[in-house]
Amino acid sequence: MKSGKERPYKLKAQQLYLSYPGVWWRIIRDNKLHKIYWWRILSISFFVLISQPFQLLQRVLYTYRIRHTNLSQMPIIFVIGHWRSGTTHLHYLFARDRNLSYLSNYQGFMINLAGLGGKWLKKILAPLMPRTRPQDNVKLTVDEPAEEEQPLTNISIRSGMHSFWLPNNQSYFEKYNLFKNISFQEKIGWQKDYDYLLRLIYHLNGKKNLILKNPHNTGRVKELLDSYPNAKFVYIHREPYVVYSSTRHLFRRTIKAQFLQFMSEKELEDLIITNGALTVKKYLQDRTLLNETNLVELSFAELEKNPIEEMQKIYTRLGIPHFEESSESMKEYIESVMGYEKNTFSHLSIREINKLNTEWDFWFKTWGYKKRSIE
Repeated sequence: MKSGKERPYKLKAQQLYLSYPGVWWRIIRDNKLHKIYWWRILSISFFVLISQPFQLLQRVLYTYRIRHTNLSQMPIIFVIGHWRSGTTHLHYLFARDRNLSYLSNYQGFMINLAGLGGKWLKKILAPLMPRTRPQDNVKLTVDEPAEEEQPLTNISIRSGMHSFWLPNNQSYFEKYNLFKNISFQEKIGWQKDYDYLLRLIYHLNGKKNLILKNPHNTGRVKELLDSYPNAKFVYIHREPYVVYSSTRHLFRRTIKAQFLQFMSEKELEDLIITNGALTVKKYLQDRTLLNETNLVELSFAELEKNPIEEMQKIYTRLGIPHFEESSESMKEYIESVMGYEKNTFSHLSIREINKLNTEWDFWFKTWGYKKRSIE
């Protein structure tokens, strides 16, 4: 996309379409939804209602299998990092390893029906999906990897991502991404809901070790270790101004098309900077619980320059098997995106640069990025 005014993308489907009725009811009950989004509210309500019998059928079919599955000792691989730091590119590389399983875009959108339909549901969903992701032009198909926070919003009210649709209510983000002002019961509820989702993904994808990419998990390292003590983490970072510009573009281009509450541009810009600082600071606090056997940090620049070498380092450091047999598929993927053109974004104002230099100062210092000077 060329720089200039960034218009919201006209999505053909809302992420909440196939939510549990109880989840959608709680959103309506606990939040003041804005009337300007009345069509979105009505359409979500319609799809939630008509899909309920099929959702119940899947719950019945999968309850027994999931109940007797324990992932607590699995060495799950979590790809984390601030939004727009390169987590998707890293996830796509990992997904070329056939010994790992991941949530697909099809499953991510249809999580409450994905165990029922197979090929015919994919055929229904495929025309609704754009060929590329609206925020970054990355190829999008029903089978490519997705992040699990999206379907978590369909099965649980306990997701920080609900603050994306409801930007005036940041309590979802504070409680379930940062675990601030959260009760013991709410934390246990989040752990149960998240573990249910991972067990479902595990069964839908051949019962292989999970590779999960989720920027929302960046502030959850401690809580994830509580549930999965053998977990491994790959943290990717990127030049702060680029991350902010790209995240701003993500909200303007994609997230705003999902809004159920209005927020001004200035409020949104400030929120991105504030929540970005809180998220990465929480990660830096939690990373003291990790060591070189369960954490690898790398920059997007390093991954972009030497993708195979960097992936080999990750596999070696974390003790992940099967790199040699997976490397050829990784190389094929890299060759397939050789012509990929990155987005360019509208310029940053002096106000934005000053706020980033101040509120993300720790980011510049931790990973050695250079600040822009204001003349």
